[in-house]
Order: sequence, then structure tokens, then C-alpha cells
Amino acid sequence: CLDQLRKRKVRKEESTLVETSEGPVDRIEVLAEDRAEGDPQRSLLSRQLGSRIQAALDELTPRERMVFEMRHYQGMRLRAIGEILGTTEEAAKNCLFRATQKMRAALGDFV
Repeated sequence: CLDQLRKRKVRKEESTLVETSEGPVDRIEVLAEDRAEGDPQRSLLSRQLGSRIQAALDELTPRERMVFEMRHYQGMRLRAIGEILGTTEEAAKNCLFRATQKMRAALGDFV
């Protein structure tokens, strides 16, 4: 039991979204854009990766996409995702796994 409690403390997950006066901003996107601006090659790769990610997301089923975005873009926990979708945490986890596998296959040469 103590090991489980320790794991929970260590695995504090933080959302990449930050609230600003203009609305929520993804810190990862801002960081990637800042780094890419000074280097044309990096800028091109960043745009290509962004378009490949979008294309891969478009290939997911609506449910897989929703679960993937809630988990990775909104930083939600699987239990909350399951509650929103009216399913169990385990079903949300399985859906996320399938979505992640499809994303990895689609982005294989980039990651």
C-alpha cells in the first residue's frame, strides 16, 4: 500500500495549458514556436510535424480523438475522461492505448 501511495506522489501530472488573458495557451506549442523561429530548417520541421500530427488525429475515430485530446492536450485524468464519456476508467484507458498506437504508427518516422 505504501508503495502505491509513493508512486502517486511521484507521478504528479501537470497540464501543459496555461490560462492567459487571451485564453488557454499550450506551453509546449509556444516553446516549440520560440525555438523554431530562429532556424529555418527547424521551423520547417516544426510545421511538418504539426501537419502530420493533425493528419494523424484526423485518422482516429471520434471517440479515440476525444480521449487522446482530453488526456494529452487538456491534461485530464483517465477517471475523469471515463466519467465524461459515461464509461469506466479502464475503457477510457483502452481507448487511449489504441489511439496512441495509431498515432505512433502514423508518426513513426518523426518520433
